[in-house]
Amino acid sequence: MIADSENERRFINYLLRPENLPHYDAWLKSTSTRFYEIDYAWKKGEHPKRGKFSPDFFIKAGNAILVIEIKGDEDIAEPSDENIKKNEYSLAHFARLNERMEANGSPIRYQFNFLTEKSFNKFFEALRKNRVATFRSELDVRLTA
Repeated sequence: MIADSENERRFINYLLRPENLPHYDAWLKSTSTRFYEIDYAWKKGEHPKRGKFSPDFFIKAGNAILVIEIKGDEDIAEPSDENIKKNEYSLAHFARLNERMEANGSPIRYQFNFLTEKSFNKFFEALRKNRVATFRSELDVRLTA
């Protein structure tokens, strides 16, 4: 498995811990581009920008598909405008997808989270206790404040 950062490598190590293995069905590490792209727009200074990003991980846990974007702990204190917009557009994207899944009678639901190493323990604890559907990391909260 090729991780794009040390934080991603640490997240993979958490995924592979024996206590976490029974709590999900499968996972994959996406490529940094063109895997599952989400369009977003933001302003860099006065200049409007458009971009696409591929979330880092997809984890299937029962009827949940957990979509994870990994960042550094430093992003909690000073989230970038770009990450704020990535979060906003991703939440809207997966809300629309979940509406479509529900309309089609599918039990599958998608959940998007930004995680930093500081939140890994809490995320996996929520996964083990079947509470991941309501989990929000510190960075998730900060990005929607």
